[in-house]
Amino acid sequence: METMVKNDLTQLMQQRDDGPFIAIYGNTAVVMNDLNRRRLQFKQLINDAETQMAHHFPKTDFAPYQQQLTQLIDDNAFWLQHTGPQTGIITNGRDLHVFDLQYPTENQVIVNSMPAIRPVLADRQHQFDFDLLALNEDSMALYAQRDGRFIEIELPADAPRTLTEALGTEKRGGDLNFNASPVHGANYHGHNAKAEERDIDQRNYYQQVATYVQAYSQRTQRPLILMGLPHNQAVFRAINKNPYLSQHLMIDKSPSNLTLGAMQTATEPVQTKWHTQLADIMMERYDQAQSRQLAIDDPFDMIKPALSGRIDTLIVAADANVAGGLPTTTVEQPDPVAAPDNLIDDLVDVVMAMNGQIRIIPADRMPVETAALAIMRY
Repeated sequence: METMVKNDLTQLMQQRDDGPFIAIYGNTAVVMNDLNRRRLQFKQLINDAETQMAHHFPKTDFAPYQQQLTQLIDDNAFWLQHTGPQTGIITNGRDLHVFDLQYPTENQVIVNSMPAIRPVLADRQHQFDFDLLALNEDSMALYAQRDGRFIEIELPADAPRTLTEALGTEKRGGDLNFNASPVHGANYHGHNAKAEERDIDQRNYYQQVATYVQAYSQRTQRPLILMGLPHNQAVFRAINKNPYLSQHLMIDKSPSNLTLGAMQTATEPVQTKWHTQLADIMMERYDQAQSRQLAIDDPFDMIKPALSGRIDTLIVAADANVAGGLPTTTVEQPDPVAAPDNLIDDLVDVVMAMNGQIRIIPADRMPVETAALAIMRY
């Protein structure tokens, strides 16, 4: 195989137009210690993939896919490295992507023009891996929750870790204040009352924090939780344009002088709320968007907004399947591509690639009889 990539959705999304893709999700929880049984199970799933490929994409040569997948069957090292409850394998016949999932589901094979990543997203949603921005008036820090571990992120020298680092040492002169910073350049503001100057410096600092953290979120593609005093949160949210920043999950507490353990303890109510109230949170957001005429409940009406990057959040019913697909060349194409694609999987891929968010909820929690709901940016 040319490339094997592990647990990297970003790279897979960059290849989403290079399909068709075969996605195999194998539940290994009950056969973890039985390599022969795992091989037999995987061989059966490959046979299923070949059948689906012949039906959905009869002009596509299955041989490159066959070569990539079958060489895994006897690769003991591969199976010994992937011992989690479920393994996801996605290939376009050239590159092979492997995802280690923490929560087992039914075995499934999905052949689609774009990679079927909903099981990966559902697994991550269940795990609720997130990033935490700990924000003080004049400093910031980033933390990450990954697979049950809570760690502080070591920030590079060019990160706006403190107001002084970001804005530089203030030098007053003439009618303007001049802040020289070797990393972030010069910042100027006029002579104002001391409290007003402080507010201006805070907003300027938060602007740099927001820009830095948005780039970080685009790399991790994880929900971002904000921790800070209510006033600081309000100032930051007025500046923020990061679509990953949660509007419903936050920690109204100063992170100043807290240990790593205390920081993690402070996140526990937020994690509980996420797991128990996700559907409620999504429906509340959808109702608010609907009142502002920024909501769509027909998946086919979502095609053009998805391709133009206008969808902020896509709410998907678990196991939703809608025959159809997306045009591959132009938003102006009037009609969606016909089956065999699952339109929902295609929408998920495109919205993800456009820095939108995906949330998967039980079908019976959808407010209308539909496979997906969209909350628009504008």
